[in-house]
Amino acid sequence: MEELIPLVAIIVVIGLPIATGLVIGLTSVKNDHRERMGLIEQGIIPPNRTKQKSTPNRLVSLRNGIVLIALGIGIIVGFLCSEYLVIGQGNQFWVTGASVVFFLGVGYLIYFLVTRKMVFLPQQEDNERE
Repeated sequence: MEELIPLVAIIVVIGLPIATGLVIGLTSVKNDHRERMGLIEQGIIPPNRTKQKSTPNRLVSLRNGIVLIALGIGIIVGFLCSEYLVIGQGNQFWVTGASVVFFLGVGYLIYFLVTRKMVFLPQQEDNERE
């Protein structure tokens, strides 16, 4: 009986959220279809629902790239310091953690300095309203 406990735990942790998501998703699709068919029966032609493609925000990508590079450098420097320097002996966690936080801070400062001089153009929608 005790062999089944891990199996039941895995099934509940993985299977239950997937099953719940499927039920909610299928119910939503079914309700949308009913609503659309009800409008058609009344003689109302519902508009097509097309998804508008959003323009990607390049600043978010730049920030994430700089921060991830800084995170990688911080991890590498932390491991090297804990392996080869005297201060890292016995304090591997703290040395690695401090270098990661330090280099993340440097990464955010680099992002700030890079974007400080950029010119932001107003959005097109504001110009069309005028």
